This record gives sequence, structure tokens and C-alpha cells, in this order.
Amino acid sequence: MQKTFITLLAILCCTTMLMANGVKIKGIHYILTNYNQTATVTYTGKYPSSKNTYTGDIVIPATVTYRGKTYNVTNITEWAFNNCLGLTSVTISEGIQTIGATFANCPMLSSVTVPLSATNVYLGKLSKCPKITKPIYNAKRFVFMPRNYEGKYEIPQGIEFISDGAFEDCKDLTAIVIPSSVKEFTGGAFLACASLTHIYVDPKNDTYCDIDGVVFTKDMTTIVAYPAGKSGTHYTIPYDVTQIGKYAFNYCNNLTSVTLPEGLKTIGDYAFTNCKNISDIRIPNGVTEIGGCAFWYCTSLTSIVVPNTVTKFGSSVFCGCENLKSANIPSSITEIKWMIFYGCKKLKSILIPNKVTKVDETAFKYCDALTEIKYPSGLKLALEGVPSSVRFVSYNRNNPPQDVVAAMKVTVPAAKTVQTNRQPPLLSLVDGSLSFSDPSKNNRIEAGEKCTISFKIKNTGKGMASNCEARVHLSGMADGIQVQTVKLSTIYVNQTTEVSVPVTATNAIKTGNVTFSIEIVEPGGWGVSPFDITVATKAYEPPYLQVVDYNIASNSGKIRKMEPFTLTFNLQNTKYGDAEDVKVKVNLPNNVFVMDGNSEMSYSRIKSGEVKSIQLTLAANNNYSTQNIPITISIKEKYGKFAENKQLDIALNQTTSSSIKIAAKDEPQQERKEIQLALIKSDVDRNIPTTNASSPNTFVLILANEHYQQVATVPFAMNDGNIFREYCVKTLGISEKHIKYISDATGNQMKAGINWLANLTEAFDNPQIIVYYAGHGIPDESSKTAYLLPVDGIISDLSTCYKLDNLYATLGKMPASQITVFMDACFSGSKREAGMLASARGVALKAKSGVPQGNMVVFSAAQGDETAYPNREQQHGLFTYYLLKKLQETQGDIALKDLGEYIIKQVSQQSLLINEKKQTPCVTPSASLGSEWQNWKLK
Repeated sequence: MQKTFITLLAILCCTTMLMANGVKIKGIHYILTNYNQTATVTYTGKYPSSKNTYTGDIVIPATVTYRGKTYNVTNITEWAFNNCLGLTSVTISEGIQTIGATFANCPMLSSVTVPLSATNVYLGKLSKCPKITKPIYNAKRFVFMPRNYEGKYEIPQGIEFISDGAFEDCKDLTAIVIPSSVKEFTGGAFLACASLTHIYVDPKNDTYCDIDGVVFTKDMTTIVAYPAGKSGTHYTIPYDVTQIGKYAFNYCNNLTSVTLPEGLKTIGDYAFTNCKNISDIRIPNGVTEIGGCAFWYCTSLTSIVVPNTVTKFGSSVFCGCENLKSANIPSSITEIKWMIFYGCKKLKSILIPNKVTKVDETAFKYCDALTEIKYPSGLKLALEGVPSSVRFVSYNRNNPPQDVVAAMKVTVPAAKTVQTNRQPPLLSLVDGSLSFSDPSKNNRIEAGEKCTISFKIKNTGKGMASNCEARVHLSGMADGIQVQTVKLSTIYVNQTTEVSVPVTATNAIKTGNVTFSIEIVEPGGWGVSPFDITVATKAYEPPYLQVVDYNIASNSGKIRKMEPFTLTFNLQNTKYGDAEDVKVKVNLPNNVFVMDGNSEMSYSRIKSGEVKSIQLTLAANNNYSTQNIPITISIKEKYGKFAENKQLDIALNQTTSSSIKIAAKDEPQQERKEIQLALIKSDVDRNIPTTNASSPNTFVLILANEHYQQVATVPFAMNDGNIFREYCVKTLGISEKHIKYISDATGNQMKAGINWLANLTEAFDNPQIIVYYAGHGIPDESSKTAYLLPVDGIISDLSTCYKLDNLYATLGKMPASQITVFMDACFSGSKREAGMLASARGVALKAKSGVPQGNMVVFSAAQGDETAYPNREQQHGLFTYYLLKKLQETQGDIALKDLGEYIIKQVSQQSLLINEKKQTPCVTPSASLGSEWQNWKLK
């Protein structure tokens, strides 16, 4: 439009003073703005309407570089690609925000790609771009519809914005469907759609609705779009409407009159533009704003009275109203803007109110019948295009004459018909629809909860219900409960709407019952009488978050620099309220690092008694200089006061048996079971017996394989090995130098450990050997021969595994007086927990257990096709737990026969109770020993 074009020229002229000259970069012309480092794509000719030279496929980049500076490309000016006769496609990069009316008269153009970043898009009249046959839109914005589309069109779901001009000049479009996703559009989207009779809105749309094809905002306060081709010569805007939206009635040439509601406040820009047959319109008292071009080219309008309540008067309000004979300027106006009565050829006289201090030179241009202009003293007039015969009459601004005062006292006549007898609604509660919901689903309101009362309201009357409210009153135990009035969306005739009333409880809530009395209020008195719902309430109970236990472990059994160690701690809610929005952070000193795991954790909820077990692998480097490693575990929950931070001081070179036990601060409430603290260490891990005796000729090899490279882990295997090592040192009196502990042993490491034993036993007289293994065992499917599985072993390639008979043969040849082997493994192909190691094998195999040799006794965790199960509560293998338990009870002073009988009995019974599966340990001596082994002791 002419206004847009002139404004653009003004902007370009002003902006050019801040810019460098136009430049050409890689074939595209830009205007560069130095102060904010942005670039605008512009036309190639000297004047926008001249022939442009862009051809072929064009890609507009996100940035350009000129003389060492990088500019963000943010705009494409209007006319940039106008008349580009050889242009075939344009791809616009992300980052560009504004695209002007730029693609007119490009007959070879077949596609335009619009980025998500473009928030202001108007591609212009593409009617002369016949090769564009498909709609143009990005994931959210619909920007162009080919002009030759006929019939009904449904905008794709997901579109959130419809650009002005998107459907301009689609003269054969008869109906359009707006999806529920659309959040923003104006009547400008459908400019000059002469055949459009209905604009339908998906009922699920939260922003808009339609009544008989006319679009309103959901609350009915704004009329958005009236279809230009809708039949009928008169339209009455509903009484709820307070605003006529931008372009709402554009090109509605069937209309001859429109009744505006008495509560109207605003008439938007271009509201009635090009409504060429409207001759009668009354602007009611109370309207405060009339937008620019509001009655642009309403050529049949003959007279109009503008109330003095109008304080904002846009530009070009009556531009082109060639038959307008009389109109007034509101007395509250201080400025008469650009082209306000431009081309009003029959307007005879103008009174400029005394508050006006500025009049645009084009305000009365081409008002050919104008004979008189009255204006206040001191006002400078420099008018263009008015007849030379116009008489200018000045009056005293501060003391205007009576005829001027009287003329400025504008009274708008009352409406001929007032909508007081509109058809009423009739609202009712739908039976069975009243319900209550809460996050915990226990049908009561608890502190911190956000609950909902839901119900359905039906309108069985003759008219729509608007501006209704659901008002709630509380009685009973209402402390700490918050509700609010809910505004209802418009309920149309025979429509049912669902209402949700949010209910929030604070920590001040008390135990009891609260009654919600809900009333639906309709302005005309056609609402719903109060109805009640009573809900139980529960007083707030705080949580309490504590680190109740921790454990540290390393391969060497000590905490050393440059050696990773594992910190495991249990975070537990030791009180009866649930903790929400929990954040845990492990703070480490400099030069101590997290090697595995997360030092920051979040939990949405930790219930009463619930435990979160957290494990980190840490390591101190050589730059760490102090002897203690202080670790702070910081804990926060929703309210910031129901958690306890914990400081751990871990000494370098300490053994890895440290732990803490923290008792709950408060006594448990009456008639409640005390929450058991989730201690990490088993009872056999605590209070390990110590001895002053020594076993100078005993050597121990411990293999603890937990983390396998190709198959499932063996839960607690490393803990098994670590604690067995502690019993060897503390209870059996074996020197640490005589113990080789290998965690997650590879095949080569297992062989190296056996060689270490062989070498030592050659060097000592009458040595004793203890071998402990926790990990996977597997069978040869054909021969049923048993193998130990190294962590790098491949179950389909037995050459990578360690044959159990080979182990026994090697150990049996050693010159040892006593060899005791503990095997916490099974050889059926099962995992320690459940399931099979080999996914192709469906059943466990009954493997051969191996033949002990020499002076050897073997304690095995399970027989045949059984599985060696864990004891999760004690965090050990079930077999190892009872081995350690008996060593603890006897302080290691027990004969192997008695130890074996105890383990067999306890594991057999407890496996059925704990795991509901059979597990039967066995003790197998070599054939040459006879019964002498029965009196052997480990100590």
C-alpha cells in the first residue's frame, strides 16, 4: 500500500545515514548497519520498482563478512526481489527475522524456504509467480497460499502463526480451518478473499473460537476476522466485544452497515479497510482509540460522528472516503496525523480542536470540496493539495468562541436498537462429572500438593454464556489451602465445557476435612447454584535426608594418590514426609577428580524411608599435598531445611573399611515402625575380629571378578574379595605381603596370580595356600567341563577362559601342606542374579565340578545346574556371606569340617527363603586326603 511504501522510503533514508553504502557480497546486495553489526538484503536496481537482476537459485546466508567485519543478516527489505525475472528459488537461512513484500513479479520462482527465526513475514503479491503452486510455511508460521486455490483449506496442525497477507487475493477460497495450534493471526491473513464465507476454528484452540464462521478471541472480547464473502448486508457485533481487531472487516463488500457494541473500546488498524459499501456506522461513546487506516477507502461512507472519548486517532483513518461529507476530529486529540482525510473529495469544512499542536501537511490533501478550516491560534499550517479557495479561520486557543465550543461538544446519538433482550444461556452441572485428583492418588490433600477439582458445565439455553466465573468458598479445615476464581471460556448453545479448579496446599495444612463450595456465576444470573465437595486433608510431615552410611574401596585395599578408589554412600529419607526437588552435590578439594559417576544428582521425590545409593570413582593426582581428603556431601530439598550435609575425611593410606552410621535425630511417631537405616556395609563387614597370632607360612590369592567386558556383572564380587582379604589379615593373622588381591582379573592376570603362588611355595617350608574366587564360571556345552571366566574372556571361545581342572592340577602340584579353595561361582552358565550368560542358551547345564588334587579341599557355592545367588541385603554372595559370618563368630578358630557343615546348612535354607531358589554348597577334598582335612583350620 502507498502508506507502507512511503514509510519504507523514510526508514531507508534515515537508516542510510547510519550505514555504510550498499555493498554487493557474493552476488547479493546488502545495506550494512555498523552500530549493531547487522545486514539487510536489498534490491539491485536504483529504485524498488526497477528491474532487479537476481537470477537462478539464491541462498541468503545467516552472516556476511565485509572488510574484516562479520554482520548478522537479519532483514530482507521490501522489493528486494521484485521483478527478478530469472529467479528460480530462494533459501533463507536461520537468523533472518523480517521478510518484506519482496517476491512480486518473479515468473520463474518456484520455491521459497522460510526459516523459523522469521517472525515478521509478508512475501507480497505472488499472483505473477505461476510456478509457486504449493503453500509456503515453516514449522510454525504459514506465510503464503497460492492464489488459485479453490474451495475449503485446512491449515496444517502445528502452525502457530499466520502471517498477514498469507491468503491475500485467494479469490476462490470459500472456507478455511484454523487448527488448535494457532496462537496468533489477524484478519490481514485473508485480505481480499472475496469468496471466503466461513473461517472455522478447531474447538480445542485455546486462543480463538468462531461463531457462524466469524472468528473471535476465546474470551469473546475481540472480533478477529469476518469473512469477506459472507452473505448478508448487516452484521451486529456481539455485545461482549470490546475491540475490533486489525483488518477484522477488510474488503467486506457485502456489508452495508455494522452495529458496534456499546462496550467497544478500540477499533484496530485497517479494521474496515476497503469496505466499499458500508454507508452507515455509529461509533459508540466509550471508544478510546481508532487505529490507522481504520476506514481506508470506505467509499460509500457519507457521514460519521467520532465521540470525544477517543484519545488516539491513527493516520489515514478516513483516507479515500470519497463520499464522506461530514466528520469531526475528537476534542481530546493533540495531533492530526498523515493523510487522515486524504482524498475525501466531498468534505466541506474542518474544525481543528484547540488541543491540537501539530497537523501533518497531507492531512486534507485532495479534499476538493473543502471551503473552510477553523484552527486554534498559534498552530502553524502548511497544507498540501487543498483548494486555493479554502478560507482559514483562526480562533483563540485559550478562549474559543461559543460556536467553536459548541461544535467541539460532540454527542453520539444512542443506538437505535440496544441488545438488552438477547437470548439467555442456561447452565447446569453435568451429573457425575464432579471429581477430585491429587498427585499421590490417595484422595487427600497433603502439604505441597497441587490438586484439581474438575467438573463439567453444560449450556442448554438459547444463547451463549460468556464472562462466567467459578467461585470457590472453603469451610472446615481450610488452613493452608489456596484456591482461586477460575474464568470460564465462552460456552455456546448445547456445548459442554470442562472446568478445572486448581487447589494448592502449603505447609500450614492440618489434618481433617475441607469442604469446597463451588458456584458458577453468569453475569445475567443464569449460572449454577453452589455445589459441594468434601476432601480429607493431612497435616504436613517433614522429611529428613541424611547420608546414613558410606564405604570406600580400592584395588590395593588402601587410599593412595594416582590410584582410583570407589566412594559409595546411601542417601536416605529417615523421616515420614516425602522430600521433593532433592539436589545432591559431592564437593571435592583441588586435585581430586571424579573418574566415573556424577558429582551432582537430582531427584524429583524421595519417599519416606527410601534410599538412593550413589557411587563415584575418585582419584587424587600427584599434586594433592595433604594427608586427608575432605569430601563434603551437600544435600538440599524443596524447602531448604530438611536435610543434613555430611563431611567425610578420608585419610591417604587408610584401609578401605571406613564407614559411618548415623541415627535419626527424632524418635519415630507412635504406632509407626521405625525406619531402618540403609547401611551399606553388611554385619560381617563390621566388627571384624582381630588376632595377635600370625600365620607366617600362609599365602592367599584372591580373584574378585565383578565387571565383565562382554557379559553381565557379578554383583558384590569386589566387596566379597575385599572383605575376605580383611578377614585374612585381621582374623587369620596373614601378612598383607602374603596376599595377592586382583579385582576384575583378566586371563593373563589370573595366570600371573597362580605363578606368584607357585614361586612363593617353592621358597618356604611347609606353606599353606588359600585361593578365593568370586566371579562367573561357565561350562563347555559338549563336554560339561567347568571353566573360570576372566573379565576379558569370551564365552564362545573357551581358549580365553581358565579350565577349572587345570587350576586344580597346578595348585595340587605345589609343595603345600594345606590347600583350601573357596569358589563363590557356579558353572551352569547362569548369572549370579537370574538368567543365562549366553543369550542362546535357554537352560542351565549340569557341569562337572572339577577334581581337587594334592592336599586340596574345595568349598563350592553351588552344585551341578544350580546358580550361586547374591544376598542383596548384606551386599555379598550368599556363599561368601555365611563363610565370613562363621569366621566372625568363631574368630577364625574353626575346623574345615565344621565350617563346611555350617555353610551348607545356612546357604541351603536361606537361598530358599531369600531367593526362592535352590542352592546347595558342597565341600570336596582330594581323593588322597581321606578324613585328615576335617580338622584343618585356616588360622
